[in-house]
Amino acid sequence: MSNTKFRLTKNQLEIITEVVIKQMATQQKKIQKQEKDWRLRNTKLLLENYHRLKEHCNGIEEEIEEYEDTIFSLEELTLETLMKYKLKTAKMMRHFDRMLKFFKEDSMRGTDEEQRRYRVIYHRYLSENKITVQKLCSVLKVEQATVYRDTKKGINDISVLMFGLSALDTSRF
Repeated sequence: MSNTKFRLTKNQLEIITEVVIKQMATQQKKIQKQEKDWRLRNTKLLLENYHRLKEHCNGIEEEIEEYEDTIFSLEELTLETLMKYKLKTAKMMRHFDRMLKFFKEDSMRGTDEEQRRYRVIYHRYLSENKITVQKLCSVLKVEQATVYRDTKKGINDISVLMFGLSALDTSRF
């Protein structure tokens, strides 16, 4: 075997660099999508279990003040962890309620579509007397596709309020 050194040309280095940069960008987009997906799942989880979680937190409000600076991890949000840690759940629900209040106020100041979107979220998840999608279509005089689209957009809007800029799809900017 000879002791010849292997050298890359400038063009070969540029090609390799370009490929690596593209792969890194693709990987970064994949990571961002996964993070957005878990935020949306967590928001939907909170909505779907809203009343159950609120009931779970009854009587703990006083204790929250003592632990106001306790940090909860949004990445580790599951129904099991929320049910296991009552104090953590109460803090999360307090934050969630503030964001829902803002979502309602903002929606009601907005367009007819934004107001309808809030009503869809309210009737599907937050009302004591939830109604079916079919009944909601009748009440709001819209098609099922509109209810599902409003649900998806509403959950996304609440997710942005809950998790901030990190819940946005920044690849569009």
